[in-house]
Amino acid sequence: MNPLQFLLALGLEVGAALLLWNGERDVLRLGAYAGTHALACAVLAVTLYPLLPARLRQPPLAVLALLFSTAFFIPFLGLLALLLAVVVMRLMPVREADNHFRLAAPPEFLLSVREPARLFRGLSIRQLLTDVHAAAPLRTRALNAIATKPARIAGDLLRKLLSDPVEDLRLVAYGLLDSQEKALRSRITAQSTLLEQLAANPQRRDASRVEVLRHLAELNFELVYQSLVQGDVREHTLARAIEFAEAAIALDPTNGGLRQLLARMHLEQGDIDRACDDLIRATEDGLPDNRVLPYLAEMAYRRGDLASVRVLMQRIDPLTVTPRMAALVRYWQTAGERP
Repeated sequence: MNPLQFLLALGLEVGAALLLWNGERDVLRLGAYAGTHALACAVLAVTLYPLLPARLRQPPLAVLALLFSTAFFIPFLGLLALLLAVVVMRLMPVREADNHFRLAAPPEFLLSVREPARLFRGLSIRQLLTDVHAAAPLRTRALNAIATKPARIAGDLLRKLLSDPVEDLRLVAYGLLDSQEKALRSRITAQSTLLEQLAANPQRRDASRVEVLRHLAELNFELVYQSLVQGDVREHTLARAIEFAEAAIALDPTNGGLRQLLARMHLEQGDIDRACDDLIRATEDGLPDNRVLPYLAEMAYRRGDLASVRVLMQRIDPLTVTPRMAALVRYWQTAGERP
C-alpha cells in the first residue's frame, strides 16, 4: 500500500469533516464537504484495490465502485473499516476451497463380492468378457458364471458377446439369451391357454381372470424389462403387456399393485405423465408409499426436477427398500449438506 495515498485520503476525509463541523451548515459548505469526502473515498478505493487478492479484484470497475460506495456512504468509519478489512485479509491465511465432488469409476459387476480375485485373478466379469485379448478358457469360465444371473443384469454383456470373435462364446451367449426368452414364452403360452379356458367358462370367478391377466401382463413385461426382445417386437410385446394390465384393472379397479405395474409399463414407453397418474391412483388405492415414491422420484429426475427428487427421497425410509435403493435414498437425503 502506498502510505502517501492513504495519508492523502485520510487528510481529505479530516478536512471534509472540519468543513462540516466548523461554521454554519449552508448549501455551499455541504457541497464542499460532499466533494472533498468523495475525493477522499476515490483515493482510498484506488489505494486499497491493489491490496485485494487476485480472486477478489474481478471485475475491476465493480470492485472499485464497491470500495468507493462503502467509504462514501459511511463517512470516516467506512474508511477505517475498509482499511481494517484489507489488513486482516492480508494477514489471515487463504483457505483452499473444498471440492466435494470427485470423479468415481462406474461399479463393475462381480460374480463374488467376497473373493473375486481368487476366481478370476482380480478381474471383474465385465472386464474379462469384454477383453478380446484375454484367454478364451478364462472368458468361458466367466461366461458360465453369469449363466444363472437374470437377463436384466447380464443381458447387455451377453448381447455384446453375440459379435465376439470367439465362436464358442458367441454360441453360448446366444444359447443363454434364447433359453431365457423361451422359458418366458412357454409360461406366456400356458397362461394364454388358461385365459381361453376361463373365457369359455363364464361361471368361473372374475378373481381367477384377474390373476391370469396379471400373470400375462407381468410375463410380457418381463420380456421387455430383461431386454430379451428388441425393436418392433419389443414395442409389440410392451403394448400387449399394457393391454393385459388394463384388462385386469377393468375387472379389479382398486388393485394398487396392478396400477403400479401399469405405471412401470408407461414409464418404459417414455409416457411419464400417464405413469405418474397411474402411481397416484395406486396410492389412492392403498399401495404403500415405499412402493410408489421411488418411481415418482425417477420420473421427477427424468423431467430434470431435482428439487422434487430430493423432496420425494426425504419421504422414503432406507430400511424399507432394497440395499441398492437405500444407497440412492441416503445420497439424496444428504445431497447439498456440507460435511
